[in-house]
Amino acid sequence: MSKRLNMFIVLILTLSVLLAACQPAAVEEQSVADAGESAEETSTDTAAEEPAAESEAAEKPTVTFGDTQWQSLWINNAVAMFVVEHGYGYPVEEVTVTTPVMQQAMAENEIQVMMEIWWANIEEWWNTEREAGTIVELGPIFESSAQGYYVPRYVIEGDEERDIEPMAPDLVSVFDLPKYQELFADAEDPDMGVIISCITGWNCAEVNRIKFYAYGLGDTFNIVEPGSSGALDAAIAGPYKKGEAVVSYYWEPTWLLGVYDMVMLEEPAYSEECWSQITAISETGVIDESLIGNVPAEAGCAFENYAIPKAVTAEFAAQEPDLTAFLDTMFIGTENLNKISAYMTQNEVEADEAAVWYLENYEDQWQQWVPEDVAAKVAAAVAAAVADAE
Repeated sequence: MSKRLNMFIVLILTLSVLLAACQPAAVEEQSVADAGESAEETSTDTAAEEPAAESEAAEKPTVTFGDTQWQSLWINNAVAMFVVEHGYGYPVEEVTVTTPVMQQAMAENEIQVMMEIWWANIEEWWNTEREAGTIVELGPIFESSAQGYYVPRYVIEGDEERDIEPMAPDLVSVFDLPKYQELFADAEDPDMGVIISCITGWNCAEVNRIKFYAYGLGDTFNIVEPGSSGALDAAIAGPYKKGEAVVSYYWEPTWLLGVYDMVMLEEPAYSEECWSQITAISETGVIDESLIGNVPAEAGCAFENYAIPKAVTAEFAAQEPDLTAFLDTMFIGTENLNKISAYMTQNEVEADEAAVWYLENYEDQWQQWVPEDVAAKVAAAVAAAVADAE
């Protein structure tokens, strides 16, 4: 190659480098902009290809459930949240609060759903908020909120399988207890019978003590208040497992009444007149042995037994009619909640696992709450959860 040609090539290359270096910045910016538009188009195309359900789910608000800390509520929350999340595609959240905080939070729509409203305990708030239109009452979650004095069924009827003879065949009501004072003897005071009452500090402890005196039991029985729910459960479960006699306050739905066959003793029927007397005595703050012989019989009657409804905020009901319709229809029932509670306790699982067990085994019930397409999604999610647990 000649020197002249070499010089010509070098000149051409030099000019090329100089021209590239002198390109306006706008060209580079335009290139970056073009690349951005290209990326945006790609992103848009990808988003357009995503399932519509996922896009909708991303836009749905979180549904907030209140947790005021008892077992049946944990179960009801877990079942409802599973259906809302997997059947309807909403994110869900459970917020643990005290009852007063729950009341304020619902009034302000910070908690949107309460799966159990024991309204007799918060009647003033319940009536005020419903009348103000901030809270909407939904259908019941279970039909019986029974509470009272229970004995094991074998105490009355015996149990052939356990070789237990009837101990108190005529025991029907609280007024029959004095006949069986020795059967329910207090280990620490053998000349007296003993009734296990409600947990210290709970309102039912005061109510039980007032009724105890109204029924005239103070001459033949002592009444003992356990310090915790665990102590109350143990005071019943221990004698039950041994086939011994015990009489104790309890309530349902609960795991214990799902496991043990107990019979509630009869009491005079609830009435507003009776309950007003119980309330008046309670408000004096004097709930001790000085009441023996001083509480009128008219202050003794059963706790009110009523169906436990659900509630949502009015704002939630207006914005989420489909979810509100589902929650309104949802009904598990007292007997089934006893069984689910028993499964949860005996297998030492959390409420969300107990909810999957319920949804797996009670399809005929829960599939009535939702449309077919929602039921299909829930069933698929249940199957996946069961498979993951194996």
